[in-house]
Amino acid sequence: MHTRKIFAGLIALSIVLMALAACAPAPTPTSIPPSAAPTQAAPTSIPPSTAPTAVPPTTAPTTAPTATTIPPTAAPASVTVTDDANRSVTITGAPQRIVSLAPSTTEIAFALGLGSRVIAVDTYSDYPAAAKSLPKITTYPLNLEQVVALKPDLVLAAGVQSPDDIKKLADLKLNVLVIGSVNTTFDSVYSDIALLGKATGTDAQAQSIIDAMKQRVVAVTVKITAAKTKPNVYWELDSTDPSKPYAPGPGSFINDIITMAGGVNVTANAKSPYAQVNAEEIIAANPDIIILSDAAYGTTVDSVKARKGWSVINAVKNNTVFPIDDNLVSRPGPRIVDGLEAAAKLIHPELFK
Repeated sequence: MHTRKIFAGLIALSIVLMALAACAPAPTPTSIPPSAAPTQAAPTSIPPSTAPTAVPPTTAPTTAPTATTIPPTAAPASVTVTDDANRSVTITGAPQRIVSLAPSTTEIAFALGLGSRVIAVDTYSDYPAAAKSLPKITTYPLNLEQVVALKPDLVLAAGVQSPDDIKKLADLKLNVLVIGSVNTTFDSVYSDIALLGKATGTDAQAQSIIDAMKQRVVAVTVKITAAKTKPNVYWELDSTDPSKPYAPGPGSFINDIITMAGGVNVTANAKSPYAQVNAEEIIAANPDIIILSDAAYGTTVDSVKARKGWSVINAVKNNTVFPIDDNLVSRPGPRIVDGLEAAAKLIHPELFK
């Protein structure tokens, strides 16, 4: 199962699965935590049995907003911040050796102009291109020896990293900053970018990125106000077991994306932000649109249409079953706005002609 990768970005939310990238290995819990990804404990992960297949590109841009032209804020002698695990972290000077343990934190760091200081990343960090060539660290389970050997002055962990791992790193006298959680929402992504900006003396870059993201969000939401319908949407995260797929529930940033894009999430009443549901529930909900963020892992439009009992669903009958680029909607970082734009174009194509 690939859920861990989806959220290592979640709920890195990658958010705990792997992570939705973020949006790799996956747990078999009763509910999924977010990049990637993000409860804080990370379950045992199993490497996917098949390599990801290509996902048809969306029309949304895939470049993260950056602010590299803004001079970095002068780093104070030390700064103390409270991270997303409610830990007080004191950082002395501007970190020069940064290790990122999730795709989401990697993307935020690079967007802040910190790429030259990132010395290693997790195995799923593949954006931007410069991250691909960096040394890779095994994160599920976490290879502590690898991290220690790199002598980082700052370790970035997503909310999917187990509290146990965080404690072990802290016990080794490493500065660890946790960014994101299982409750990562669209709005809290802004706070996470600001958090890393404050911790690294790149406040100005962080604010520039946040402002640019908010401008694009406004552009989408204003356009959506012209919509004459509000389609019911089933968003699939993981169909390793098609009879009990995973889907986003309340309090997840993907639920926020569906709502902001002018849809109604048919699993909005699930018991957790990332929940395992019964296929019968999806059939009964009769979604108008089905979005597959598990398309990169072998789930196809045809395989969804062929599922027992799914032929009665409006989305199947009307050919409105769509794959989406998982990396844009599983990694709670700057590119989450790209994911919103891509989702809006699938839910309300009539507004984007």
